[in-house]
Amino acid sequence: MDLFEGCRGRLLADGLSWLQEPADWRFDAGGLHIVPWEKTDFFRPYQGTPKDNACLLYAQVTGDFTAVTHAIAELVGFGDAAALTVRAAPSQWAKLCLERSPIGDVAAVSVVTNPWSDDANNELVPGPECYLRITRRGDVFGMHYSLDGSRWRFVRTFGMALPETVMVGVHAQAPFLGGCQATFARFELSPRPVMDFRSGE
Repeated sequence: MDLFEGCRGRLLADGLSWLQEPADWRFDAGGLHIVPWEKTDFFRPYQGTPKDNACLLYAQVTGDFTAVTHAIAELVGFGDAAALTVRAAPSQWAKLCLERSPIGDVAAVSVVTNPWSDDANNELVPGPECYLRITRRGDVFGMHYSLDGSRWRFVRTFGMALPETVMVGVHAQAPFLGGCQATFARFELSPRPVMDFRSGE
């Protein structure tokens, strides 16, 4: 099921809500287009000032799920990202990002926060476009990315005790500079989890 069905212009379909609305956003035939505010991010460093002000368009999801989005982004500065996110609280969440590195590369990057954020860079991506997927099976989660939407590459798995109902959605961030733009061509949600995290099947 594509949760973006029924969204038009600045009209959200039932079941979708903003956690921090972005500087600009709209729906058209290409999906959801977001321009995030500058200096926005989700990150809780062990030593440092946490940021919890990125824009997140989410649905409340109960039980096991698999969420998929097709992200296309204009990543201007370090940390700019289009992301797929699962969130229970400001100190319990995880995100899978299509993100700009400090030296300008684009990579699949994951962050798990419980209550402090780790930061794990995965493989480099040829350009600022890919498919992102998060799946839940009980309190175990898997993350994958794909260049074509069919062949999934493993990013990570992790366990985290979260409530049965959590927020699942897409978000865009621009931790330092302005100018980032992100498009999410779809946001598909299924109650079936991925069974083999390593193979992606």
